[in-house]
Amino acid sequence: MYVIDSSVFLPLIAILWDKLVDIMYDYEFHLLDLTIYEVCNGFWKECVKLHRISLDDAVESCELAVMLIKRAVVHSINDLDIDSVMNIALTNNITVYDASYIALARKLRAPIASNDRDILNTAPKYDLRVYDLDEFLKIVS
Repeated sequence: MYVIDSSVFLPLIAILWDKLVDIMYDYEFHLLDLTIYEVCNGFWKECVKLHRISLDDAVESCELAVMLIKRAVVHSINDLDIDSVMNIALTNNITVYDASYIALARKLRAPIASNDRDILNTAPKYDLRVYDLDEFLKIVS
């Protein structure tokens, strides 16, 4: 079981593509409902702002992300203790988004896969194991 944030989920989609379907069957991915928005926004940015991928690739990547999220356990803010989320955010001067991933990992007692600097630096303060993208790819590949 792993909490996966968008900074890892997006590159997993880009790197592993349809292989990710099988990986998600073997590993229990826990995502926040906001993850799909962040991931699709990332593909939009890659297309519109950075011109690294085509419109067709951006749309196809988002379609795959939406399909994949159905194979994950998706949590909402309602599943979290908002006091804990806000305490993590305010104590560590990080976004509520990032604090939500940490609060979810604490609730589940699960490691986090993230490339987000704030999560990488803050989660260990809460006795959480954090894997960056390269480490996580070694686990699931």
